[in-house]
Amino acid sequence: MNTGTDTSAPSAAPVHAMDDRPAGPVVLIVDDEDGMREFLSIMLENEGYACLTAADGAAALDELDAHPEIGLIIQDLKMPGMSGLDLLREVRGRRPDLAVFIMTAYSTWDNAVEAMRLGANDYIKKPFDNDEIKAGVRRVMRALARREEGEQPDAGDDRVLIGNSALMQRLREIIRRVGPTDATVLIQGESGTGKELVARALHRASLRADEVFVGRNCGSFTPSLLDSELFGHMRGAFTSAHADKKGLFEVADGGTVFLDEIGELHEQTQVRLLRVLEQREITPVGSTDSRRVDVRFITATNRDLESVVRTGEFREDLFYRLNVIPITLPPLRERRDDIPLLAGHFLARAAHIVHKTVQGFTPEALNALVAHDWPGNVRELNNVVQRAVTMADGPEIQVPDIGGGFAPAAADVPGELLVGELPTEGFHLEDTLEQIERHYIEAALTRTNGHLTKAAELLGTTFRSLRYRVKKLGIAKDQF
Repeated sequence: MNTGTDTSAPSAAPVHAMDDRPAGPVVLIVDDEDGMREFLSIMLENEGYACLTAADGAAALDELDAHPEIGLIIQDLKMPGMSGLDLLREVRGRRPDLAVFIMTAYSTWDNAVEAMRLGANDYIKKPFDNDEIKAGVRRVMRALARREEGEQPDAGDDRVLIGNSALMQRLREIIRRVGPTDATVLIQGESGTGKELVARALHRASLRADEVFVGRNCGSFTPSLLDSELFGHMRGAFTSAHADKKGLFEVADGGTVFLDEIGELHEQTQVRLLRVLEQREITPVGSTDSRRVDVRFITATNRDLESVVRTGEFREDLFYRLNVIPITLPPLRERRDDIPLLAGHFLARAAHIVHKTVQGFTPEALNALVAHDWPGNVRELNNVVQRAVTMADGPEIQVPDIGGGFAPAAADVPGELLVGELPTEGFHLEDTLEQIERHYIEAALTRTNGHLTKAAELLGTTFRSLRYRVKKLGIAKDQF
């Protein structure tokens, strides 16, 4: 059942939809229309949730201050006095982790996008589907229950997220902030930078983490096959359609859909995807009946999608809806400081798989890895290290083991980890020793998931000494 907005006069004072303060999280409904507040309160209370209501932003902030048990706010975007965006900014300042759903009409899409970028968890388009709101509230309440039990959103420890460069620290922060929202994300970056891994990390950090994550490469299908793959088809829709088939969007209902190489979409499929984003409805190939779907979209491309839009190959309105939260992944050559950590991670995993006792790299081999430009990025580094572990005869990987095209780094290359070579000038012993010390400590913490005692054993030192060094170098062990 769909419901529109009520036109009755707003009330200036907050209306309480509960008599006693409940033990569990409370939903605060903020709307200037009496009928909308009453309707949502009754609907959610029938689902077992306790509700509070407020008629405007100022009253909502009073309720927020008075009731720390509020776990979710469902607020209108257009209200008299304090606007919905201003209320969202105030809420984020007071309760950064509070879930917020924005209710909006289609005509206010620009503001809805801005709300998602400010940290709203989801937007609900009026007139809305009741089941859509119920499903969203259930996701929030499940996440709050996990938090009460001590579980934290997991941004993952996949290989692309390993590293302590400023670029990687910024990426982890973006995932932490964007993951819990339902904002559509567009990930751009060169091939091999780990776009799908970031998408999975966003899913694990989201309120949909308990639901499915499904992905497809849009460049791997012909337009007709991709339509069937995404939207499903009915029996007899085409020659080989011998039975009804659910599409990707229907299979992922409640979860996350990841569409890689989104820039390869055929124009006809772009039109159909735009409808899914706007209406949250799909129509299987060969059917005239639409079906509601509730999915979060994460897309990726290695192309400059804005340039593709300018050439007319990609719809501008679709790009706008996909690019709500843009994330650009840096190529590996722009974060060389992370290469020793990544290489150590790949080495440990590869050695375990092939049952070899390879334990590290010679200084020359490690310098060669750091100096390489890595056109294939993290994927190429992983492949090179796997091959090197297979080829190595001793406990350390040497330059010949990593194959042709690699040479030891020049001693005067700034900002790289250099071991065993003395430059002709500009050398600072203390800085170099600190860099080497940081590298091995971070490698040990990565391998032990931040466990100081185990890391100290790997490094052949004491727990107390390692703790002192970690503090001295300002290493945040909890990031491992």
